[in-house]
Amino acid sequence: MSEIVSRVTGPRLRSALTYSLLLAGCTLNPDPGTSSFRDCAACPEMVSLPAGTFLMGTAEDDRIIDPRTGKPATNDGPQHEVTFAYPFAIGKFEVTIAEFAEFVAATGYATVDRCMEFSKPGGFAIRKDISWEHTAFLQWPNQPVVCVSFHDAEAYAVWLSEVTGTHYRLPTEAEWEYAARGGSTTPYFWGTAEADACDFANVRGTGADTISPRQAEADKLGFPCDDGFRQSSPAGSFRANAFGLHDMQGNVWEWVADCNHKDYEGAPTDGSAWTEADPQACNFGIIRGGSFLNLVERSSVTVRAGRPRSGSATNMGFRVVRDKRGTPERMATAQKQWRPGAAQDGDSAGAQLFSENCAACHLSSRDFAGLYGTSRTEVIAAISNGGNNTMSMPAFADRLTGTEIEELADYIRAVNDWR
Repeated sequence: MSEIVSRVTGPRLRSALTYSLLLAGCTLNPDPGTSSFRDCAACPEMVSLPAGTFLMGTAEDDRIIDPRTGKPATNDGPQHEVTFAYPFAIGKFEVTIAEFAEFVAATGYATVDRCMEFSKPGGFAIRKDISWEHTAFLQWPNQPVVCVSFHDAEAYAVWLSEVTGTHYRLPTEAEWEYAARGGSTTPYFWGTAEADACDFANVRGTGADTISPRQAEADKLGFPCDDGFRQSSPAGSFRANAFGLHDMQGNVWEWVADCNHKDYEGAPTDGSAWTEADPQACNFGIIRGGSFLNLVERSSVTVRAGRPRSGSATNMGFRVVRDKRGTPERMATAQKQWRPGAAQDGDSAGAQLFSENCAACHLSSRDFAGLYGTSRTEVIAAISNGGNNTMSMPAFADRLTGTEIEELADYIRAVNDWR
C-alpha cells in the first residue's frame, strides 16, 4: 500500500480511507429522501439529484480545440435544452473494484475476456492476460473498476436491481452531463481555469503513458498542473462538484446508456436515452468524462467518445443511476456477453490482424457500421488515421505496415459484404 499512499497526501488520503470505511460498515438509508444513501452494505453510495433544466452540449463559439488534432470537436453540438421531469440518484463515485467483486462473487459472472491497455511505448496493446481483477498497474479495492464492457456494466446494474428490489441502470447521456455539470455552464464544473484541474480531476500529467505519437507531441507543450497519479486514483481522492459527486471528470471514462450518434441533431430533450429500435443498430455506445490518460481539454463536461459496447480498456469504467420508474431488467437479459474466438492457424492474414488488433473492441468482424465509408480507400484511411467525433478509434498507421492495413481493410470489407 505504500506506493499508493506515497502518491496521495492530506485530504485525498483521508477521503480514500473514509470511503473504504463507509463500504465496510455504512449507515443504510433505502429511501433517497436525503442527499446521500445506500440500498445495501455492498451497494454504491448514491446522491439524489433534483429534477431540472439545463443546456446540454457546447455552443459553437465555445468549442475547445482538441490538442491532438488542432481542430474543435463537432460531436458535442448543437447545444440544446434538456428538461428532467423526474429526480434521480446517481453514484457518488465510479463503481469500485470492491463493489464489482461483490457482484461477480454472487453471480459467477464472467466479464469480457480481453482488455486494451496503454503501457506499450507509443501506443496500446490488446491483452488477454489482464482483466478487471488484474490490470496492468497496481490497483486497490477502492479504485474504479476498469476492463469492463458496456454489457458488463449493464449486468452489474441489473444485479443491483434484483438485490435491492429497486431500479438501477446506467445513466443516460443527458443525466450524466446534468450530474457532471453540477449546475455549472463552463467547460469544467469548477470553472474555466485548467490550472485548477488537479484539485478536482485525475487527468493527464507528467509521466502518463503515451497512447499515440500525436499525444506525445501534445505532451511536449507541458501540463497546466500535475495531480500525482499516473493511473486511476482511489474514489474520492479529488474535490466533488456542487452536487457532491466525485470524478465526473477524469479518472476513468464512464459508460452511458445511449447509442453512439455523430452529434445531437435529433437528440431527446426529456433526458431519456437515445437508443435504437433495432438492438443491432446499437453496437456502438458512448463514454463520457475523460480519464487519467487524457488532457484536461479531453475531460471536459461536454466531451464524448464513441466506443464498441463490447470493448473494454484500463481507463474505462462506469457509475450507476437509481430510478424509481420502470421495471428492472432480469439478470438473464443482461448476459449478452461476447466471447470472441481466437484466431486460428488457417485464418487469413486479415483475420489474424483483426483478432490481434480489433477484437478487444468489436463484437465481431461483421459489426462495423461503415461510419467512415465502405470503399476500400475509405476503410484504409479510417484504419490508418483513426477517427474522432463520429467514432473515436486509434490510428493503426502507428502500429501496422501499409500492407497489413490493406489486408485488414480487405478482410473487414469482405465479411461485411461492402462492395
